[in-house]
Amino acid sequence: MRKILLASLIASALCACGGGSDAGTGGPVATGTPTQPQPPSPTPAPTGDTTPPSVPSGMAASATGAGQINLSWTASTDNVAVNGYRLERCQSAGCANFVQVVAPIGTSFVDRGLADSTSYSYRVRAADAAGNLSGYSAVASATTPTPAPIPPPPAPPPVVTPSWVSSLAIGQWFQIPNTALSGVAPSPTPAGNTGPQSKVQTWTSFVVDTRTSKVYSVSGGGHTDYAGNEVDELTLESETPAWTEKLAPTASAQITNCQSYYGDGRPASRHTYYGVTLDIANDRIMLFGGVPWCSAGGFHSAVSSYSIGANNFNPSGTHPNVPGTVDVTAYSVDPSNGDVYGANFSVLRRWNRSANTWTTLNPSGTTPNGTETMSAMDTTRRRILFLGGGSGDHHLYTLSGNTVGTVALTGGDATTLTSAGKGSLVYVPAFDRYLARLAAAGGTVYMIDPDTFAVTQLATTGGGSVPSTLNGPYNKFLYVPRLGGAVYVPSYSGNAWFLRLH
Repeated sequence: MRKILLASLIASALCACGGGSDAGTGGPVATGTPTQPQPPSPTPAPTGDTTPPSVPSGMAASATGAGQINLSWTASTDNVAVNGYRLERCQSAGCANFVQVVAPIGTSFVDRGLADSTSYSYRVRAADAAGNLSGYSAVASATTPTPAPIPPPPAPPPVVTPSWVSSLAIGQWFQIPNTALSGVAPSPTPAGNTGPQSKVQTWTSFVVDTRTSKVYSVSGGGHTDYAGNEVDELTLESETPAWTEKLAPTASAQITNCQSYYGDGRPASRHTYYGVTLDIANDRIMLFGGVPWCSAGGFHSAVSSYSIGANNFNPSGTHPNVPGTVDVTAYSVDPSNGDVYGANFSVLRRWNRSANTWTTLNPSGTTPNGTETMSAMDTTRRRILFLGGGSGDHHLYTLSGNTVGTVALTGGDATTLTSAGKGSLVYVPAFDRYLARLAAAGGTVYMIDPDTFAVTQLATTGGGSVPSTLNGPYNKFLYVPRLGGAVYVPSYSGNAWFLRLH
């Protein structure tokens, strides 16, 4: 009996020592002589992938719109897998200085924001996950189209010269009765520390529709001064000019803090600085950046627009934001095509109206700083004068050659404008002069010769009672070509003024 029990115990021990992979799981039990566990066999080191993908074929380029070229090619193959492509570009047909512009995953790409009437060449190569690159495809070239000229706008209505204008002598200032902007204060009044007067006194601008001689205040206010984004219109071609509220402000319940757009989708009020221009081709007023209604202050880069005929704001996202760092930028519009030029921190950019894109111009020469800098386009010579501001000097940008250089003002009144900022500058083609207006009270207007840059004072009368304007005039002194003069809105509670020029 003991022998039988001992044999049973030995058999049980042998089973426990020799268990296979199923031991302890209820599966079959291994039998036979137990063996020592063996170390695992080393895994062979993988062989590195050194095979590049095949060369992409069928490279094609076609210009499909303003500043836009479509690229496509046939997919490459690889012994493992193609991981993407490297697309390179250079300017002009036959060029060799290719630079990678994008690394698309697929076999097509749309290159946007290109210069008009310019040839570009492209080539592409494939890449795999191991970093192997194929050879380059054949080069494909395309030329962006020349934009069609802006169709002539509808003929403006006949000039209506009111008697109060025709009775003025050349150089005479006139206070226009009953034209205080305070006469159309919104009710209820939107939030703000200073209220609707901020539409004039807090670093804001107006714009003139040169087709109708109407003056617009659009979404002025900003920071913690005023949240109202109403649109007001002053009709000058009338015997009794008056402001009207064209578009009421956003309802208080929809006003949001520190956002570029309110809850109803309309742009927030803003310190507009120089960033208000007229876009005749699209019948709208453009708003570039500024400081929005915000308890924390600070600039924003949103570009918004107001459609004059439709009397509404276009939705957010209609226009791309101002690129780069945004501050008190000098803006000037080219009335021949609606393009807008902006100088900021010595970077000069152009908003291309037809393509609705931004281009960094990188002109040869020293670019103006742009901070608090007045600017106006000489439509006769097609160049822009940047006057004063944070840089303390003056620059002339020539559109045709994309060149910029400093200019020296001369004459007895040059010193006054040398370091001037926060002023208004306009160009008057009727007598080929720039006119500059500063913030001080009185009727003084400075005249600048666009060839010699000699500064003199324009001979004026009747301007002794023109008030000063708080925080600078910016674009509150504006040329009104149909009436042969300039309108000036220096205060909120006082009347607008008109200066007969020709």
